[in-house]
Amino acid sequence: MALSVHYNVYGCFRSPTEDLDLAAAAVDAGFAGVWIGDHFHPWIDSRPYTHHVVPWLGALMQRVPDVPVGTSVTCPIMRYDPVLLAQAYATLDQLAPGRLNIGVGTGEALNEMSFHDGEWPSWGTRAEMLIEAIGLMRQLWSSDAYLDHTGEHYQYDAIKLHTRPAAPIDIHWAAWGPQSCRAAGRFADHLITAASPAQIAETIVPNLRRGLATAGRDPAEVDVTTEMPACVGPPASLTAEIRERGEHIPGTAELDNPDPRDIQRVADAQLATMSDAEIQSHNNITDDPSMLLDELAALADAGVTRVLVGSPCGDPQATIDVFADEILPAVAAW
Repeated sequence: MALSVHYNVYGCFRSPTEDLDLAAAAVDAGFAGVWIGDHFHPWIDSRPYTHHVVPWLGALMQRVPDVPVGTSVTCPIMRYDPVLLAQAYATLDQLAPGRLNIGVGTGEALNEMSFHDGEWPSWGTRAEMLIEAIGLMRQLWSSDAYLDHTGEHYQYDAIKLHTRPAAPIDIHWAAWGPQSCRAAGRFADHLITAASPAQIAETIVPNLRRGLATAGRDPAEVDVTTEMPACVGPPASLTAEIRERGEHIPGTAELDNPDPRDIQRVADAQLATMSDAEIQSHNNITDDPSMLLDELAALADAGVTRVLVGSPCGDPQATIDVFADEILPAVAAW
């Protein structure tokens, strides 16, 4: 059972500088990499920050040497022009070759709708856009020729990246449902998600493997990454903090809602109906590190190869310290 444990700063709870400090502390503690979310608006209005990931990753790779870094996740199809994003990521890779990973997804309305003319596209249309954007970025990263591109969603004449990546940049498709998991296997290098061990074992991995089989690819060469919250401390006080801050993501029903204030109202209403035990389970709030070790083992058994651990409440440094002292050595011994 091989599992790589990385740190997720999220990029929405602390200032950019504080997140750099936390990332450095996580790497010093033994976490194998650092990832960050990529939002324009936060999921919910109570979250105080949303960093732009490109300058932040550049600063991170200068501050923290050698470990992999990544986004969880970027939508390269509306808010970003895929050609300009390809240039930005190529530049980052030149600064720190071989360390960059890109999680990509079809986007949510709260991040992308402000940058899109017309009605919010269906998931199928956004998936088509993402497939085209991935192919275009890969072409630009690998070609030393000027390219003309006439696609269904993007058109460019005579474009070329003069600063190309120094090493291959791995693309991780964000997937939950059967269709997106199959698409990850066909069109991306790896899969990234935020899901329970049961969903990963029963839906995500089987459908990823179907997509890989269609593409003629070896599952052994493909990573399955998932986010995992972990909050070590007194459960009662951490649960009260979650309630006070309204820290809850309502779920897929709000993916088409462009306003984090509306999503916050839904989150607050859902929190009011949740028991303390439900909140603690949802956020992995515990004063018993063995519970977190059991969750990591369940994820590994489900087929996960990389876990992105982050703390949505409490003192993140306290959780990092527990991982350094008890959890990471135990995982390394598996």
